Amino acid sequence: MTDIMPHYEDQYLDLMRHIWRHGDERVDRTGVGTRSILGATMRFSLADDAVPLLTTKRVYWKVAAREMLWFLTGDTNIRELVRQGVHIWTDWPLDAYRRATGEDLDRDTFEMRIVADDDFAARWGNLGPVYGAQWVNWPLYEPVGDGLYRKAEKGRNQIAELVEAIRTTPGSRRLLFTGWNVAEVPQMALPPCHMTYQFQVSNGKLNGLLFQRSCDLGLGFSYFSGVVH
Repeated sequence: MTDIMPHYEDQYLDLMRHIWRHGDERVDRTGVGTRSILGATMRFSLADDAVPLLTTKRVYWKVAAREMLWFLTGDTNIRELVRQGVHIWTDWPLDAYRRATGEDLDRDTFEMRIVADDDFAARWGNLGPVYGAQWVNWPLYEPVGDGLYRKAEKGRNQIAELVEAIRTTPGSRRLLFTGWNVAEVPQMALPPCHMTYQFQVSNGKLNGLLFQRSCDLGLGFSYFSGVVH
């Protein structure tokens, strides 16, 4: 008798129920409060091009795809996102602008200035070294003499190296990449939530494991299920 994997939505609902009943109530940085557990896991099959979209929240598939492609370019400025009508990263730079200038600019006006004004975009659209910067341009430092180092112009492309390793050394236990760069976390508008991925090639199939340090299971996970699995 073979084990049958529970449907992904059943797994999700069971986990929601467990957290509601047994989660530790705590105050978080937002002041909203959460019920929290540590180390929950869910398993999905992506065979036959399946994507585990959930019905608890509408997933804007094009937005999700555009964000993922933006990550893979290594870009960390919201300008290209807002040009494509993607607003999910605007809150952080907009909040920084409001705090720094005291101007209560609305989101639409802020985004229009980001798109129209090169200098404004460079100054206020940057998120710091978030996801894409770490994925495809992890910083390297080169010696310049007298015990000094400078940041290399080009960093490590973890994604390209991962793809090459899967092709050439599929039995490796080092098929992974991460966005959690300890030295640069304080510079990020938001430290990575989906932060480390590990892969395994088994019988010609690719398996993947995603570790999230933080997950809003009620809202965020329903969106991420269409983005990162």
